[in-house]
Amino acid sequence: MTDTLKSVSELTALEIRDHLLSGQETVDEFTVKLGQFADATDQRIKAFAHRDDRVVALQADDLQRERAAGHLPGALYGVPVAVKDIIDTIDFPTEYGSPIHQGRFSVGDATVVARLRAAGAVLFGKTVTTEFATTQPGLTCNPHNVNHTPGGSSSGSAAAVAAGMVPIALGTQTNGSVIRPASFCGVYAFKPSRGLLPRTGVLDQSPSLDEVGVFARNLEDIAKVTEIMSGDDGYDFATARQAPRRLFDVAMSEPPLPPKFCFVKTPWWDQVDPEAKEAYEAFVAHMGDCVEFVELPDIVRNVSSWLVTINEVELAFCLQKEWNHNRDLLSPTLRERIEKSMAITGNDYLTAKDRMPHVTSAFDEYFGTYDAILCPAALGAAPAGLASTGNPIMQTAWSLAGLPALNLPLMNLSNGLPLGVQAVGAYQNDARLLRSARWLVSEFVKRNTT
Repeated sequence: MTDTLKSVSELTALEIRDHLLSGQETVDEFTVKLGQFADATDQRIKAFAHRDDRVVALQADDLQRERAAGHLPGALYGVPVAVKDIIDTIDFPTEYGSPIHQGRFSVGDATVVARLRAAGAVLFGKTVTTEFATTQPGLTCNPHNVNHTPGGSSSGSAAAVAAGMVPIALGTQTNGSVIRPASFCGVYAFKPSRGLLPRTGVLDQSPSLDEVGVFARNLEDIAKVTEIMSGDDGYDFATARQAPRRLFDVAMSEPPLPPKFCFVKTPWWDQVDPEAKEAYEAFVAHMGDCVEFVELPDIVRNVSSWLVTINEVELAFCLQKEWNHNRDLLSPTLRERIEKSMAITGNDYLTAKDRMPHVTSAFDEYFGTYDAILCPAALGAAPAGLASTGNPIMQTAWSLAGLPALNLPLMNLSNGLPLGVQAVGAYQNDARLLRSARWLVSEFVKRNTT
């Protein structure tokens, strides 16, 4: 049974499904209450680009009619989900965070959205993104302190979950756009292995790097939602021949042996905020013999230039229509990026692309010994101000390698802002990462209470 002491803004996705199936409330009754909470909260946070109670009510009515007709409820029956505004949805606009596409409606749902709807989820609204999921911020504030950034580019998705407006939100990551905002906002988040989730119906920003990610209140919900969305859809080349993954049962199971973790400070440790350094070192000491410090391979020092080269060239290619026809409506920052990308040679681009599988395989020896690599999720807490979404450097190596990564919201700094621990798993072994991370969180909590 659902914890009746929890408010609508505290329930997890699976708790909401159980609550609605128990008959305590209808889907419509629950989403109306959550909508009232979200609308009041979002006046301060500004996480949503689009929300419409009429659209939500129509979805709720459809679910209730189907259940009354004897149809079996889906695994996410009645669960409200928010979607980043670069992911197509048929009943809400998808505007890419740009005035160029204001009022744009897609002809259909993105594959991941369609699969969530088929499982009974309710599309609750579209969340704010930076311009074309790049660096120009939107209006979203950090729920823990509205004078600080929520991170980006999945700004609204991270903030909406952190503020209790939805239990689940979808984002995307090209460099650090899921894990970093999750750390800043203090929520769980997952960027799966490259190719696990189809990107059909998602804005192409950098097809070699783009991935769909999930924000949630716990790892169980992340495993269930990711499992539902996984697998080849017949369109996205990256998911070709990828079968749907069995993530939830594995994530919920006990590891056969206590997992082993290594913590890497990374080549960018000197950029980490001093208090954050202390927090990470205290975390490793607190976890005792299940976590040990190790060094990363030398190849990691070059990942930033390779990722930037790939990203800039592909970004300019993907936005060529906007560049050619609506250049004046692009932000000065984005125009400058596109102009600079034109000076990158084909040889530099192909060399950077060639490095990707080498970076991926450079970590194989680590996963022969350790169940996951741990490292900072960010250089510190969310920076003050909304002019920047922060530095993604702590995600760069894993994004280039296509490895699965999690944010574990385990710490807070003296200013009250969250700080996450990033957990990285072996390529295409997402279930092992989720199971190991769940064990780590449980062990961390246990050691804090004894």
